[in-house]
Amino acid sequence: MIGQYAKTDVVKAYPTTSIREVARLMSQRGVGLVVLVDPKDPNRIVGVVSERDVVRAVAYDVALDAAVDTIATKTVITLEHDEPAARAAEVFRRYGIRHVVVTKDERLYGVLSIRDLIREEAILREVAEYYEWTFEPGMSA
Repeated sequence: MIGQYAKTDVVKAYPTTSIREVARLMSQRGVGLVVLVDPKDPNRIVGVVSERDVVRAVAYDVALDAAVDTIATKTVITLEHDEPAARAAEVFRRYGIRHVVVTKDERLYGVLSIRDLIREEAILREVAEYYEWTFEPGMSA
């Protein structure tokens, strides 16, 4: 179940937070994704901002004091905390993303990164079984 691997100490911001401040949060907390939440309900997801979004904003001269909502992804891909790791691997591959928001009863639970998955041998075994691959510890791609 992906919930046991998701980081529950989620870095959150409001849609009105500046792009600069979100970039600062990412740097200080060492994360690649910030979850935007409703100011009235900090467990209701309204968007996400990834490192890629911030880099694009810089590349296209978006004002860094603008609200992060202007560069956020508002259609957020989520998975429930009790879904299998193979489902998360499938989502990462299908959408070309590195993070997925994990929910519990449709409320913010945590964030799972592709890095979280590849650190765990048990997850690699589960994904391998799902895709009918053979996994051996120490094997490389």
